[in-house]
Amino acid sequence: MFFHRAHPRFLQPLAGDRVLVRLRAPRHPHWQIRLVAGGPAWEEAPMLPTARTRHYAYYQAEGHAAGPFRLQYYFSVRPEKSSGGPAFTILAPDNRPFVFTWSEEDIFCPPSWVPGAVFYQIFPDRFYNGDPANDPPGTQLWGGTPTRTNFFGGDLEGIRLKIPYLQKLGVTALWLNPIFKSPSNHKYDTSDYLQVDPHFGDLDTFQRLVAELHASGIRVILDGVFNHTGTSFWAFQDLLARGEASPYRDWYYVNCFPVETNPPNYACWWNFAELPKLKATNPEVREYLIKVGTYWLAAGPTDGWRLDVPNEIEPPFWREFRQEVKKVNPDAYLTGEIWHDAGSWLHGKYFDGVMNYIFRDLVIDYFARRRISLKTLDLLLGRYRLRYPEAANYCLLNLLGSHDTARIITVFQEGLANQPGHRGDYAEAVEHLRPALILQMTYPGAPMVYYGDEVGITGGPDPDCRRPMVWNPAEQDTSLLDFYCRLIQVRRRYRALQDGLFQPLLVDSRHDIYAYARRREEASMVVVLNAGDQEQAVSLAAWPAGAVPGQVWADLLGGSEVRVADDTLLHLTHLPPNSGAILVPSHQATWCP
Repeated sequence: MFFHRAHPRFLQPLAGDRVLVRLRAPRHPHWQIRLVAGGPAWEEAPMLPTARTRHYAYYQAEGHAAGPFRLQYYFSVRPEKSSGGPAFTILAPDNRPFVFTWSEEDIFCPPSWVPGAVFYQIFPDRFYNGDPANDPPGTQLWGGTPTRTNFFGGDLEGIRLKIPYLQKLGVTALWLNPIFKSPSNHKYDTSDYLQVDPHFGDLDTFQRLVAELHASGIRVILDGVFNHTGTSFWAFQDLLARGEASPYRDWYYVNCFPVETNPPNYACWWNFAELPKLKATNPEVREYLIKVGTYWLAAGPTDGWRLDVPNEIEPPFWREFRQEVKKVNPDAYLTGEIWHDAGSWLHGKYFDGVMNYIFRDLVIDYFARRRISLKTLDLLLGRYRLRYPEAANYCLLNLLGSHDTARIITVFQEGLANQPGHRGDYAEAVEHLRPALILQMTYPGAPMVYYGDEVGITGGPDPDCRRPMVWNPAEQDTSLLDFYCRLIQVRRRYRALQDGLFQPLLVDSRHDIYAYARRREEASMVVVLNAGDQEQAVSLAAWPAGAVPGQVWADLLGGSEVRVADDTLLHLTHLPPNSGAILVPSHQATWCP
């Protein structure tokens, strides 16, 4: 049964004259569907399948309105050409074209630069020591074992000195873990939001870093920890000293006076006494935090915020925070640390994107642990693409690891060790990681690399996942680094991989073959993954992927070329195990070194 209605899953305004339109159709047979929009001069656009459920496929296309904020449209449908059959039309219930109206306020416009970005997360104390003069007392030798309390001397000057490395890797945006004054190595227990931590440098150091990063084509977003402060924060210190007489007594959730820290008689994050929770419902607290949010956009100037545990703060605060931040910099990126379904946060009122931990979990459950089948992976990825606005899908941070998770190679080692016939050693983990990395770099959303993953750093959960960066080439996995560099270059060079429609083409759970296209206007790219342990031959039909007979397509990873014969887009006779191909018409191919 075909289905369409006025709901965000089926209609999303993209501009004053453009709307994303979807139609749900039975999965079998495949359909040729065209969106007919405009009126009185009707224009047709092919609708392509973008997500699938167990019984249905969702087709989508952009409709162009004849006038502002009003679209007339209907659907023209016929079975796929191999099945034949007459075409028919789907109209509104009153047997007229559908009509959709919207306003400027309905348009969700996240920053246009994010879909093309490749992010790199840096934990400053562990990246590089560029200025030993500002090292904290007791700083450990670089390369030692991390604990929850020790320091290694990494700083902002160290990041600045490694800009050439970041350029070589190809990243275009940094997320820095907190840089503000704090007594800890992680800086999530803030003492002063308006001061750079002296162990990292000062405001001049930071501004020099940002200026050189921007000159190198690299943006910077900061970590906003606004749910809680540290006990050394000036307002909490005043509360400790003056108790109920403190003007900041309503900045926190204090149960009784005097304030006690052992055990705490105030609300704190996950019962850590050193992390008292701020009361964001207090207008004074909101005003202060918004001041912090806008100050650093101008003082850096920085390019946005990654927002810590935002689901633990009342949503109205984030609505106001967004409004004020966007006044200062409409292009600022706001992304929230949400570990679960983030649909309620991604409709233009709060965030532009979130940390896509759901993507991470699904990738690990299939590629590393084999807890789910390839078919389930495809269905669940599609489910979340449908749940989020399309514009938000391209602005999610697609990560495989972070400072809060075990290192991705270690996760693969542990997952493989629990599977029969696998060793679970480092070499096998990296081998199985490669198709997952291809997916990460070719999937909708901005890929994010946690510092050191690209050179093979391993480690368990916090604090082991926060080991110092490995800079000695003899200790780096240079083959893995080269693979990251190549994938990042391919993603950056092809616009279709950044904001092109995701079109699933083949899900072969028996042989662990996953193929999909990224489509943008007339440009098409095809990605084929072999996540199995055996070499496979793969054939795909030409017309669903936008190819025509006689075309020559090039594999940007393997370097081979395939000519489209008859109706076959490609026939890869020797796709190695745990590998992939990224195919593009040869005349569009730009080879990466």
